[in-house]
Amino acid sequence: MPDQIVPEPSVRVSPHRHVLPAGTELWRVHNIDRPATDFKPIPADLHWGGGRFCHIRDDLGPRDLPYLYAGLSPLTALCETLARDLRVRPDGWRRVKRPAVRDAALSKVVAAVDLPLVDLTDNVRLAAVRQDKWLVQCEAPDYPRTRRWGSWIRSQASWAVGLRWPSRQDSGLVSGEVCALYEREDGPALLKPSSEPTLELNTEEGRDYVNSLLAPLLIRVQHPRRAR
Repeated sequence: MPDQIVPEPSVRVSPHRHVLPAGTELWRVHNIDRPATDFKPIPADLHWGGGRFCHIRDDLGPRDLPYLYAGLSPLTALCETLARDLRVRPDGWRRVKRPAVRDAALSKVVAAVDLPLVDLTDNVRLAAVRQDKWLVQCEAPDYPRTRRWGSWIRSQASWAVGLRWPSRQDSGLVSGEVCALYEREDGPALLKPSSEPTLELNTEEGRDYVNSLLAPLLIRVQHPRRAR
């Protein structure tokens, strides 16, 4: 509950608003060949592939709306990208295989303007959009339906440039937060690059940094085997 069909477009709700001020730092794991501020221009399929709140082509909003995901901390960005569906080994550790970081980079980006987001961080805010924790905590097989719900929620908040919710992968007493941003063609640039250099994850420095952050969660990136 409530893994159910979205309400009719005529139904009106009042989503809660949260503003990330201009200058807020966010972190992204992205392909090394693309700038950290690049938005994905191709909508996700209605049924296969894609993430929790990717933009889709439906009857509730613009046909094409570039989008991206970002974490409010480097740990959250890494967990959301690398720590999904990992098997716990007999020694208690989970291992990130090297292909997962082969073309990956971690970058800091900065909010170029104030970013008004629909707030989905607790039960009160979820109830305001006729939802509960299923929307932000369900697993990947449910994503085709969460994408549809995300589209409906955004249709109720013309003022919003994105959504904000607690990370499923980086949770605890102080949960990490994730946001999805959607960049309109006639709107301002939402993000700008940070002055800090991008960190390539498939390097010794990158792997060491990732492993230092993930070690308390008993997760580590597999290092290349040394030649004998």
